[in-house]
Amino acid sequence: MVLFGGALIGALKVSLIPLGGGAGDATLDSWTDLLRDPAFRDGLFLTLRIAAVSTVLAAVAGLGLAMALRRHGTTSRAVASLPIPIPHLLVAVIAVVWLGPGGLADRTLGVLPFDVIRDGGGLGVIGVYVYKEAPFIALLVLGSMGTALAEREEAAAVLGVDRLHSTAWVLWPAVRRPLVIGSVIVAAFAIGAFEVPLAIGPNYPPALSAYAFEATSGDVIAGEGRAAAALLIAGLLATVLALVAVRAARGVDDA
Repeated sequence: MVLFGGALIGALKVSLIPLGGGAGDATLDSWTDLLRDPAFRDGLFLTLRIAAVSTVLAAVAGLGLAMALRRHGTTSRAVASLPIPIPHLLVAVIAVVWLGPGGLADRTLGVLPFDVIRDGGGLGVIGVYVYKEAPFIALLVLGSMGTALAEREEAAAVLGVDRLHSTAWVLWPAVRRPLVIGSVIVAAFAIGAFEVPLAIGPNYPPALSAYAFEATSGDVIAGEGRAAAALLIAGLLATVLALVAVRAARGVDDA
């Protein structure tokens, strides 16, 4: 509450009061300029699309990875989780070296049939997030796939429950909570992170975080207010997702 709330209060102050001004100088000019800027509107849509697509793909891949690893030991799980501690920026840089124009893939295979780096739809950004976050979700889901779940599945099989109904009645209730919470964490991160969109995202429109980063490159005073306002919107979206996660977790507990 202190760290996150203090940052939000500070950003709100910057978005309302120009640099060096006092409380009497408060104005909504930064918010007006932000909402009228087509680059912000396009960037907001791009950010939401990247967050939604990368979250869905990471959740599906993470669940599939967890299902594949549930019968394996510690070594296999450790190997599968290797992408987790690697910084996002390092993965983005490697993607540029391999998949960027004139990169190693171009030199080895010729011109690639599609653009990943600077793709207008954020394909490269989505790829990095899926590569990084799918193992994270898999580890969360694996935590719910212990002995107790195996025993319930065996009991269902003894009672004649087929695989489809066993998945719906036994497996899904066990993995739904970590899957939902992990997906919300991934979505919130995708909305607020700036290093990957800045490194390999499209030049236009910029993601929300990249828009805020670039807003101060021109007029520092006006740009600082617009950057703070943009980050407040990203923070609001992340807060909404956190509330959704809490509600989903309570719903699972009730179930």
